[in-house]
Amino acid sequence: MSTKLKSLIPDAVTIICLHELGLWEKLCACTRVVVPSVIVHQAQFYKDPVSGERVEINLEAQVLAGQISQEAVDVEETAEFMSHFDAVMTESLHPGEIEALTLLFKNRVPDCKFCSADQAAVKALVLVGMKDKGLSLEKVLEHTGLRRKSLKAQYSERRFQDWVRQAEIDRIQGTGLARCPF
Repeated sequence: MSTKLKSLIPDAVTIICLHELGLWEKLCACTRVVVPSVIVHQAQFYKDPVSGERVEINLEAQVLAGQISQEAVDVEETAEFMSHFDAVMTESLHPGEIEALTLLFKNRVPDCKFCSADQAAVKALVLVGMKDKGLSLEKVLEHTGLRRKSLKAQYSERRFQDWVRQAEIDRIQGTGLARCPF
């Protein structure tokens, strides 16, 4: 049996997927969910998978109600974190992922895991030596007892581990890192 998930920082695509699956509220009820400020303000809707209709997401209201936590980083913290990467890697990360990864890198949310379904974000996590802080959505659902039999491949543990293995090779080779790796 897996250990209990204490805190989770999900990326925007993961939040949207959890809404589509009807699991967002359940996840927020069973673990501390920390959402980067950028994502709180940008993740505003998703398309219902059955009807195709636009469904509003109001993360700001959940923050105000104390259902989720919002965290932000400042420009200096972001710049310090991003200085570890080359230009190609820097351009491949979205602002919400950058803020999430910076929160982890600066250890602003202790005992926290990062859930992403974006290869570049997973690669960045590995490149800075934090692969142990990453989880696939499949693993998050397993840790919280919300397991689903069928998830799109990008949310699977297998895909996540494929990305981790490739990123480990890139880290050894220096691919994606600035000239002065740690």
